[in-house]
Amino acid sequence: MPTQSEQKRLIGRFSNLPSPPAILIELIDSCNNSDVSFKHLAETIEKDAGVSSKVITAANSPFYRQWQEISDIQRLLVVLGIRSVRTIAINSAVQQFFNQLSKQAGQALDEIWFQSLICAQTTKALADLTTYRSPDEAYLAGLLHRLGQLALLQASPDEYGAILEQGLTGESLVKAEIEKFDFSSPQIGSHMIESWDLQSFLADAVLYQHEPADNILDCSHLVKLVNLASHLSDSTDKLENEVLARADTLFGLNQTIVEELIQDARDKAANAARSLGITLPRQKTEKQAQDHRQALAERIKQAALFGGGLEAIPETPDVIATMQQIQRDLDLLFGIQQVCYLILNQDGKTLSPISPTAHNNALLEEITISVESDRSLAATAFNQKSSRYSQGDENLALVSVVDRQLARFLNKEALLYLPLSTHQSRIGLIAIGINQDQWEELDGQLQLLTLFAGEAAEMLQRQQNMLTHQQQMIEDERATFHLEARKVVHEANNPLGIINNYLHILGMKLGEDHEATEELNIIKEEIARVGKIILRIRDIPDELEQQTKSVDINQLIQDLYKLFQSSLFPMHNISTELDLDSNLPHLDTQRGHIKQILTNLIKNAVEAMPEGGKLSIETRANAYINGKEHIEIQITDDGPGIGKEIMDQLFTPVTTTKDNSHSGLGLTIVKNLIDELSGSINCTSNSGAGTRFQIYLPRTG
Repeated sequence: MPTQSEQKRLIGRFSNLPSPPAILIELIDSCNNSDVSFKHLAETIEKDAGVSSKVITAANSPFYRQWQEISDIQRLLVVLGIRSVRTIAINSAVQQFFNQLSKQAGQALDEIWFQSLICAQTTKALADLTTYRSPDEAYLAGLLHRLGQLALLQASPDEYGAILEQGLTGESLVKAEIEKFDFSSPQIGSHMIESWDLQSFLADAVLYQHEPADNILDCSHLVKLVNLASHLSDSTDKLENEVLARADTLFGLNQTIVEELIQDARDKAANAARSLGITLPRQKTEKQAQDHRQALAERIKQAALFGGGLEAIPETPDVIATMQQIQRDLDLLFGIQQVCYLILNQDGKTLSPISPTAHNNALLEEITISVESDRSLAATAFNQKSSRYSQGDENLALVSVVDRQLARFLNKEALLYLPLSTHQSRIGLIAIGINQDQWEELDGQLQLLTLFAGEAAEMLQRQQNMLTHQQQMIEDERATFHLEARKVVHEANNPLGIINNYLHILGMKLGEDHEATEELNIIKEEIARVGKIILRIRDIPDELEQQTKSVDINQLIQDLYKLFQSSLFPMHNISTELDLDSNLPHLDTQRGHIKQILTNLIKNAVEAMPEGGKLSIETRANAYINGKEHIEIQITDDGPGIGKEIMDQLFTPVTTTKDNSHSGLGLTIVKNLIDELSGSINCTSNSGAGTRFQIYLPRTG
């Protein structure tokens, strides 16, 4: 039996299992059909062990939920989505196109596929007959019972093809495998299935498929089902006495039932082959095999290698979401999970690491890599626009401390840098964390990885172009809005002034003692307030930009504090206290919005304490709202507080706790700006006991 380290190495070697070209052609075509259903895809995938294993592996990756049972391929497809299934199919096709099996191995592949399909149908029929709780899981177990054979065929097509050509089955085949490779195909298949970490005896069922019947009488139902089904599917047209005895020992089945059951399974497997246009293994000609290979090559050409696997650019640019998508594709296509990006900063001189899936990005923010000289392997890879492996002989001398830090962050022994470059520009690098055994496999796929990185760079470049265009449009719209706003203010002030003058004349005519004088004064006050509201439109500060930038909230608060400390605070006899969390991350947000929010709340607090008082500002790095990470900003005053009648409509326009010289729009503006930032605001206050505003903004760093 292989040791644990050997098992790990085996699983890495056998990640790209071969599938019949006809299966891959059908799957790619189905995924390209906009009307395809998950049911139809499941029916296609359930005919092949190689694709089925890839789907289960992907569904148990860190990007998707961990399944407790695997009885239903269709459920797994719903989790993955059609785009991911198409990526798996294209990747399988590309791998086989660039790693063509020999003619001998190709014939063996057909035989393994057909026998696996017979075993799957047989196992399901036995499960139905013996009332096993999950016939679908039994079908999948039967389909995967020769998973180890696919792995050996992929790793050593000529050597293993020669063994299979001898027509060995059962224990004879296992013995030959061990003599040649030191381990058997059931052992390999079992270890691969164990790596999926499933709540199932499926791995045991594959491992013990050749065990004598007496040894598994007390085993799980699934182990006995696959054991009998594998022997039945290996049998020739006439069942041997040993197989019939096994059926009787395990389930008490007589010869008639067993013969009917295996014949029905063979018929269904043959029908499945015909539905896919597959000629049965012993009937296939070399021309038919060549036709399938040519058709598969055509599908690969249509997919434009991995360009067909990457999802189309969304209408709304989101670079982080695009990075996450690229990372998912790296996992699906190459089994790569530990990734971060090194993106060129606007200064054109440094790279900054970004990990769209890590929870400890604060560590990465401390790293900045200079590219003005080749003093790190990352800088060399970027400047020379070439892939670099940190443990390669020619690269060892270039590895610096920062390279080692990135490898440690990704929890791997070494790094592989892939350049993110287009014809027009250099965006940065993809930093992939890998171990030595992974490199042995990825080294042979370096050309494909480079092609993939090129497609990823084009996608990121288009995203950045869209963001730049969008920001320019916003700037243009903002400038137009400010111009129109000033025109409106100018035009509106004229009739307001005229109305005010006529009210004054009307008041003089009526005299101070007239009963309508009070109503006239109210109208004058309201007109004056309308004028001030209009002036606010004119005075919208330029900082209210829509641009998203990395904002240091603590520094912004300190800047405002210095400004008000020399003006607003001493004029109103306000003492202050700052308590800023040093762990507060930078936020990718709109600086102008944050500044306006803080300015409005601080001014409100000061104006609520006309006799002087204390103002406190605090920040907190970790606050959880509905299970999501936020940062918190608190602004607290010890003023008179807010009455209940005002609290009920606090963020409604014109509601104010101050005198009539204020419009009451300050808190409404604050609420609208926070909504735009996907944040929330909370206020607690009691009459005579001060007021506290709490702002929660989602963490983006």
